[in-house]
Amino acid sequence: MALVFVRGTYVTGCNHSKYRPKLYEDLGLWQGTINIQLPVETDERFLRPTERISGRDLIDSGQDFLIRHCKLRGVVGYQILPIDKATGDPRGHHALKRIEISLKEQIDLRPDEEIEVELQGFE
Repeated sequence: MALVFVRGTYVTGCNHSKYRPKLYEDLGLWQGTINIQLPVETDERFLRPTERISGRDLIDSGQDFLIRHCKLRGVVGYQILPIDKATGDPRGHHALKRIEISLKEQIDLRPDEEIEVELQGFE
């Protein structure tokens, strides 16, 4: 499996992660997301992970998630994309070319900081 590196800018999120404790616990992640604004020309395959998991918390009754292993500053985690449970259509900030990353441990970031994420699992 190949790796892809994407560069973007850290942007603050909506704080929905506090409503998803079971999701983060089941995945072994620190409870929170890092939102990364990617360039407009970013290919769709980098925005849409391929492994599907069920939503685990009440807030996610109508949605599941697509996930992909990733690494940011040496810390492992997942790229997470909420999708409609019935249709599979992306939710969240997908249309804005923004990805969400959750890591095994918290890292410090500044708003508008340029960061590079290693996305895993490409053929």
